[in-house]
Amino acid sequence: MGQGALFAVLSTLVFSACSLDAGRSPDMGSASARGIERTAISAHERILQSYGGVYEDAALAGYVGGVIERLARHDGLSTRPYDLTILNSPLANAMALSDGRVYLTRGMLAHLNDEAALAAVLAHEMAHVSAGHIASRRDVASDIALLDSLVGDLVGLDDRAGLLSRTGLLAGYSRLQESDADRLAVTYLDEAGYDPLAVSDVLAVMNAYTKYRAGQMDTALWAAPAGWSANHPDTQDRARRTAERAHGLHLSGQPKQRAQARYMAAINGLLYGTSKEQGFVRGNRFEHLVEGVHFEVPDTFQLFIAGDVVWAFGPDKVIAKFDRHDVERELGALSYLTNDWAGSLVLQDVRQFDVDGLPGASAWMRFQGLNTLAAVVIARPGKAYRFLIGVPPQIGDKYHDEIQKIVTSFGLVDEKDANTGPLQIGILETSGRERMSDIAKRLQLNGESEALFYLINGRQAEDQVPAGTLLKRIEEGSPR
Repeated sequence: MGQGALFAVLSTLVFSACSLDAGRSPDMGSASARGIERTAISAHERILQSYGGVYEDAALAGYVGGVIERLARHDGLSTRPYDLTILNSPLANAMALSDGRVYLTRGMLAHLNDEAALAAVLAHEMAHVSAGHIASRRDVASDIALLDSLVGDLVGLDDRAGLLSRTGLLAGYSRLQESDADRLAVTYLDEAGYDPLAVSDVLAVMNAYTKYRAGQMDTALWAAPAGWSANHPDTQDRARRTAERAHGLHLSGQPKQRAQARYMAAINGLLYGTSKEQGFVRGNRFEHLVEGVHFEVPDTFQLFIAGDVVWAFGPDKVIAKFDRHDVERELGALSYLTNDWAGSLVLQDVRQFDVDGLPGASAWMRFQGLNTLAAVVIARPGKAYRFLIGVPPQIGDKYHDEIQKIVTSFGLVDEKDANTGPLQIGILETSGRERMSDIAKRLQLNGESEALFYLINGRQAEDQVPAGTLLKRIEEGSPR
């Protein structure tokens, strides 16, 4: 990776997209159809690469697939086969390809609260396919080429995990197409016996999700999928219009299902957040049990994992990136820093150091208007762990000590001694009528954990919930 690719991300923000085009309409000639199939496979492979692969849970996949089948039996959808993949990503997203492949992240499942809401997300994506919205967009081959060239230049192809969900390089749907998909989804849910108001509910949930992410990171980097999120200016209007349409339907008189208990049972134990292979963030500490490394940031910084990269966002627009790079086994930290990694740049204050008994090297440089610290630690033969920290020049040396402490906090951790495990969704049932804030207090939740409790349940602190209500909570599983 070149130096431009290495550092450009410090000043680059990317945005979100709802779906990915799999090619033109399948009613073309056989040669074209074969080309479309190859393109769809290529898109499928890239989606898997960008979203952590398949989330392996046969029971959950069977449950979600059953909802798709139920929807597909109505309004002529059954003429098109749909193929479901649940993606192993904490980001809340859903998408579809024009060949009928439907994708749903486990992050999306974690933020839905009943089967009707799940059906609403699926129906929206199926509507895009059925209405030909995907086929009307530009060919995915050009989108993929653009993604590979531009995103690769910005952050390196190894950093693409998660970027596909939030890059504006892939064109989103038009407002008219989103409105059309919303309208069709309301109809599909009604015909399938689900509460059609769930479409409006999901829009509200994703609106809250987007606001939470924006507030958490104080940056536009973490946006929800464009098809569902508030970065569409008309999200609230979409929610209002879908609710009006749902209320205006000529209902059969039969009660429309929400099926909350069935949904909660299906997602009980669902992995939440990052996986063991990505590492865990707990407060201001990052710990990767597979790699056997950890580091910490000041309390004023916020950590976030995206694929194989760890980001830290600090006050005054200080931004840090941590990743791993394979190097020649005999290459030392100083040689790697000055010759391989940043050799073409003007380096200042070049230093060698030891941290936790490991050799490291660091240097300051000016790049793209930022005062930038590059530091590398050779933790094991052939493995370089890298910090890249950018500081706006007007800040001066205000955070010099904090930045140095990030690097020097790096160390090794033995998996058998780790006390950090994956997070998962647990289900609780209220025994009486309570305010959400009182439940949070009883669960000893505060700060971010309390905010997440409200977010994943689609409720506010002041909301009253009746006895017998099923709620989600985030629990820590075993470290091993």
